[in-house]
Amino acid sequence: MAEAAAVAGESLGGGRARAARTVLGQVVLPGEELLLPEQEDADGPGGAGEQPLRLNAGARSRVRVVCGPGLRRCGDRLLVTKCGRLRHKEPSSGSGGGVYWVDSQQKRYVPVKGDHVIGIVTAKSGDTFKVDVGGSEPASLSYLAFEGATKRNRPNVQVASSRL
Repeated sequence: MAEAAAVAGESLGGGRARAARTVLGQVVLPGEELLLPEQEDADGPGGAGEQPLRLNAGARSRVRVVCGPGLRRCGDRLLVTKCGRLRHKEPSSGSGGGVYWVDSQQKRYVPVKGDHVIGIVTAKSGDTFKVDVGGSEPASLSYLAFEGATKRNRPNVQVASSRL
Protein backbone atom coordinates (compact mmCIF):
# COMPACT_ATOMS: atom_id res chain seq x y z
CA MET A 1 0.00 0.00 0.00
CA ALA A 2 2.89 2.33 0.78
CA GLU A 3 4.26 1.67 -2.72
CA ALA A 4 0.93 2.69 -4.29
CA ALA A 5 0.84 5.87 -2.18
CA ALA A 6 4.37 6.78 -3.26
CA VAL A 7 3.50 6.20 -6.93
CA ALA A 8 0.33 8.29 -6.51
CA GLY A 9 2.35 11.15 -5.07
CA GLU A 10 4.86 11.00 -7.93
CA SER A 11 2.32 10.75 -10.74
CA LEU A 12 -0.12 13.31 -9.38
CA GLY A 13 2.59 15.72 -8.31
CA GLY A 14 4.71 15.55 -11.46
CA GLY A 15 1.88 15.28 -13.96
CA ARG A 16 4.22 13.76 -16.56
CA ALA A 17 4.30 10.42 -18.30
CA ARG A 18 6.61 7.64 -17.14
CA ALA A 19 8.74 5.38 -19.32
CA ALA A 20 7.18 1.92 -19.51
CA ARG A 21 10.54 0.09 -19.46
CA THR A 22 11.45 1.66 -16.11
CA VAL A 23 8.02 0.92 -14.59
CA LEU A 24 7.74 -2.77 -15.54
CA GLY A 25 6.75 -4.76 -12.46
CA GLN A 26 5.83 -1.60 -10.53
CA VAL A 27 2.39 -0.26 -9.59
CA VAL A 28 0.66 2.00 -12.14
CA LEU A 29 -2.51 3.98 -11.48
CA PRO A 30 -5.51 4.85 -13.66
CA GLY A 31 -4.97 8.01 -15.69
CA GLU A 32 -1.21 7.64 -16.09
CA GLU A 33 0.25 8.03 -19.57
CA LEU A 34 2.97 5.59 -20.59
CA LEU A 35 5.98 6.33 -22.77
CA LEU A 36 7.19 3.41 -24.85
CA PRO A 37 10.51 3.13 -26.72
CA GLU A 38 10.21 3.65 -30.45
CA GLN A 39 12.09 1.26 -32.70
CA GLU A 40 14.00 4.04 -34.42
CA ASP A 41 14.70 7.22 -32.51
CA ALA A 42 17.61 9.64 -32.04
CA ASP A 43 19.82 6.86 -30.63
CA GLY A 44 19.26 4.58 -33.63
CA PRO A 45 17.37 1.28 -33.87
CA GLY A 46 16.72 -0.17 -30.43
CA GLY A 47 17.92 3.03 -28.78
CA ALA A 48 17.19 3.88 -25.19
CA GLY A 49 15.39 7.15 -25.92
CA GLU A 50 11.82 7.23 -24.61
CA GLN A 51 9.19 9.04 -26.67
CA PRO A 52 5.39 9.00 -26.51
CA LEU A 53 4.14 6.04 -28.51
CA ARG A 54 2.48 7.11 -31.77
CA LEU A 55 -0.56 4.91 -32.27
CA ASN A 56 -2.00 6.70 -35.29
CA ALA A 57 -2.05 4.90 -38.62
CA GLY A 58 -0.14 7.70 -40.40
CA ALA A 59 3.07 6.98 -38.49
CA ARG A 60 3.60 3.61 -40.26
CA SER A 61 5.86 2.39 -37.49
CA ARG A 62 7.20 -1.16 -37.71
CA VAL A 63 6.77 -1.60 -33.95
CA ARG A 64 3.57 -3.44 -33.05
CA VAL A 65 2.31 -2.85 -29.52
CA VAL A 66 -0.74 -4.73 -28.20
CA CYS A 67 -2.70 -3.23 -25.31
CA GLY A 68 -3.89 -5.85 -22.86
CA PRO A 69 -6.26 -5.55 -19.89
CA GLY A 70 -5.83 -2.38 -17.87
CA LEU A 71 -4.55 -0.27 -20.78
CA ARG A 72 -6.47 1.74 -23.35
CA ARG A 73 -5.55 3.63 -26.49
CA CYS A 74 -6.91 7.16 -26.40
CA GLY A 75 -6.11 8.94 -29.65
CA ASP A 76 -2.35 8.60 -30.01
CA ARG A 77 -1.74 7.98 -26.28
CA LEU A 78 -1.53 4.85 -24.13
CA LEU A 79 -3.41 5.31 -20.84
CA VAL A 80 -3.63 3.13 -17.74
CA THR A 81 -7.24 2.24 -16.78
CA LYS A 82 -6.70 -0.14 -13.83
CA CYS A 83 -4.49 -0.08 -10.75
CA GLY A 84 -1.92 -2.86 -10.69
CA ARG A 85 1.55 -3.94 -11.81
CA LEU A 86 2.63 -3.21 -15.39
CA ARG A 87 3.69 -6.35 -17.26
CA HIS A 88 5.27 -6.86 -20.69
CA LYS A 89 5.90 -9.81 -23.02
CA GLU A 90 8.33 -9.51 -25.91
CA PRO A 91 7.13 -10.74 -29.32
CA SER A 92 8.57 -14.03 -30.56
CA SER A 93 9.98 -12.30 -33.66
CA GLY A 94 12.11 -9.93 -31.55
CA SER A 95 11.09 -6.94 -33.70
CA GLY A 96 10.19 -4.70 -30.74
CA GLY A 97 6.85 -3.77 -29.29
CA GLY A 98 5.08 -6.72 -27.73
CA VAL A 99 2.16 -6.99 -25.33
CA TYR A 100 1.71 -4.65 -22.37
CA TRP A 101 -0.95 -5.22 -19.69
CA VAL A 102 -1.75 -4.33 -16.08
CA ASP A 103 -1.84 -7.28 -13.69
CA SER A 104 -4.51 -6.33 -11.13
CA GLN A 105 -6.45 -8.06 -8.39
CA GLN A 106 -9.76 -7.00 -9.92
CA LYS A 107 -11.57 -10.15 -10.93
CA ARG A 108 -14.99 -8.95 -12.01
CA TYR A 109 -15.96 -6.81 -14.98
CA VAL A 110 -16.55 -3.13 -14.28
CA PRO A 111 -18.41 -1.53 -17.20
CA VAL A 112 -17.12 1.83 -18.43
CA LYS A 113 -18.95 4.38 -20.56
CA GLY A 114 -18.27 3.59 -24.22
CA ASP A 115 -17.81 -0.17 -23.76
CA HIS A 116 -19.71 -2.43 -26.16
CA VAL A 117 -21.67 -4.85 -23.98
CA ILE A 118 -24.47 -7.38 -24.26
CA GLY A 119 -27.16 -6.99 -21.63
CA ILE A 120 -30.55 -8.37 -20.63
CA VAL A 121 -33.53 -6.04 -20.30
CA THR A 122 -34.81 -6.36 -16.73
CA ALA A 123 -37.46 -3.62 -16.61
CA LYS A 124 -39.27 -0.98 -18.65
CA SER A 125 -39.90 2.39 -17.02
CA GLY A 126 -41.24 5.28 -19.07
CA ASP A 127 -38.74 6.26 -21.74
CA THR A 128 -35.94 3.97 -20.58
CA PHE A 129 -35.10 0.32 -20.22
CA LYS A 130 -33.11 -1.06 -17.28
CA VAL A 131 -30.45 -3.44 -18.64
CA ASP A 132 -28.30 -5.91 -16.68
CA VAL A 133 -24.77 -5.78 -18.17
CA GLY A 134 -23.05 -7.76 -15.42
CA GLY A 135 -21.98 -4.76 -13.34
CA SER A 136 -22.90 -3.71 -9.83
CA GLU A 137 -25.75 -1.50 -11.09
CA PRO A 138 -28.12 -1.89 -14.04
CA ALA A 139 -27.56 0.33 -17.07
CA SER A 140 -30.22 2.71 -18.41
CA LEU A 141 -30.97 2.59 -22.12
CA SER A 142 -33.23 5.16 -23.76
CA TYR A 143 -35.68 3.81 -26.33
CA LEU A 144 -34.42 6.55 -28.68
CA ALA A 145 -30.98 4.84 -28.68
CA PHE A 146 -32.32 2.16 -31.03
CA GLU A 147 -31.79 2.61 -34.76
CA GLY A 148 -34.88 4.04 -36.45
CA ALA A 149 -36.70 4.75 -33.17
CA THR A 150 -38.70 7.97 -32.83
CA LYS A 151 -41.20 9.25 -30.29
CA ARG A 152 -43.98 7.83 -32.49
CA ASN A 153 -42.19 4.64 -33.50
CA ARG A 154 -41.02 2.97 -30.26
CA PRO A 155 -39.00 -0.26 -30.41
CA ASN A 156 -40.79 -3.42 -29.28
CA VAL A 157 -38.43 -4.67 -26.56
CA GLN A 158 -39.63 -7.27 -24.08
CA VAL A 159 -38.32 -7.89 -20.57
CA ALA A 160 -35.73 -10.74 -20.51
CA SER A 161 -34.62 -10.09 -24.11
CA SER A 162 -30.93 -9.48 -24.78
CA ARG A 163 -29.53 -6.35 -26.44
CA LEU A 164 -26.14 -5.19 -27.71
